[in-house]
Amino acid sequence: MHDFFYGDLTESIPWFSLTHILLLVGFFISLVLIWIFGPKLKNKKWEKWVRYLLVVLVFIFEWKVVENRILNGSIFRLPLCGIALYGLTYSVFLKKEKVFKIFYFYAFGTILTYFFFDTLWGLDRWGAWTYFGAHASIGWLAVYGYRVLGFKLTRKDLYNSMVFLAGYALISGYATYKYGGSDELFLKNPPVDFLNVFQEIHQVVYVLVIIILAIMLMHLMYLPIYLNERKR
Repeated sequence: MHDFFYGDLTESIPWFSLTHILLLVGFFISLVLIWIFGPKLKNKKWEKWVRYLLVVLVFIFEWKVVENRILNGSIFRLPLCGIALYGLTYSVFLKKEKVFKIFYFYAFGTILTYFFFDTLWGLDRWGAWTYFGAHASIGWLAVYGYRVLGFKLTRKDLYNSMVFLAGYALISGYATYKYGGSDELFLKNPPVDFLNVFQEIHQVVYVLVIIILAIMLMHLMYLPIYLNERKR
């Protein structure tokens, strides 16, 4: 147990190895289960305890990041996954639908993270478990708010969410270009190698590609909502 919590880095799991594939399958199964069985929790007396359990898990998984990045850093250097996690945790815990409508659309980051993670920790270290657990929590909270709490999402909410993100990105991007430091929204440095080709063309081209990708992915987050509402 001491070795599990010890602070030494270990060999990270390879992309799309058996361990990675199992993580992906387990994560998507958990989302499907919440989607299918979530409505049965609605209006149940013990629903709030399930909601509180999710918040406790977020606290366990994310506390060290909060300690290092927020208490000892800047709120304008939060990664998109962090923005989604904190916004969704607040909105689901306190049942704030208006807040949920802004932060739901950023949950695509957790899906990308599961596919293209950047953790240096192997799964024999608590650091990796908290990393994957925190990102999984984003997906759980997003589906929970829609399926269990019954929060409604519209195309207008999608556009409002884009405007909010654009404003935050301007501030975060300015801080990165002006003062250096951590580029958490990847406006200056590509998160994966295959995006380097756009940066090699020109930095403006790369930023435009990132913006287009974000718009596409936020629309993709709206797609299951649109399809589900269309059935009704």
